[in-house]
Amino acid sequence: MNDKFVNRMGMFKTALDTLNSAQHTATWFNKDPKIFTVKVAQAVQAVDDLGKFCRQQGINLTGVTQDKKREEHEAVEATYTLAGLLIEWFKDAKDLTNAAQVDFTRRDLYNERDETALGKMRNVRDLAQAILDDDDPQTVTAAAEYGITALVVQAADKEIEEFAVVLNAPSSSISQRAALTIQLRARFNEVEAKFVSLDNLILGFNNTPEGRALIAAYEASRIVRDLGSGSATAPQTPPVTP
Repeated sequence: MNDKFVNRMGMFKTALDTLNSAQHTATWFNKDPKIFTVKVAQAVQAVDDLGKFCRQQGINLTGVTQDKKREEHEAVEATYTLAGLLIEWFKDAKDLTNAAQVDFTRRDLYNERDETALGKMRNVRDLAQAILDDDDPQTVTAAAEYGITALVVQAADKEIEEFAVVLNAPSSSISQRAALTIQLRARFNEVEAKFVSLDNLILGFNNTPEGRALIAAYEASRIVRDLGSGSATAPQTPPVTP
């Protein structure tokens, strides 16, 4: 799903976490203007309902980019570890052809196109599995001395295929995505309206040092941050559209 929605949801949750922190709750909870307490509860419910809607629609609010990076990292690490074991196995067996196939760096895998990198990962796994499938049991015993075991290969296979799932996950049609985006925009704007009310009402706590600290922390939390790259966008609240 569009990372803009992920980032906005992150902002909603950060703002609520700030308000409900041990440091700030006592400053506003059931304090004048008491309508603020009511509005906070409404915002909490609105965010919860939005999250449920997104889950029902199969929308991943952790961010597709984050999922891919995590699965890629895990697959690269598992593959690189297994490849190192295979290099020594093949070198000692004087099989320089296969040794060359698995002789690469982590950076090599990260720099490849996704499908090419996935192919290399699977090749490493398949070469290791072929050793374990050898008819001679002594081969399997010898491979274990190099750390090439069924458990190691299975662990690598798991990480590699989970990476493949992320790469190959089917996407909905353009029309379906467009329709869902329209629904999401409307629902996010409804939630944003709840926070706009809080933006206005929180200024009522400006008469004490604690209140001013609350306002400063809350306003800082209302910045929409780019969770994909880690940088913050301009400190602006997304507009509410009819």
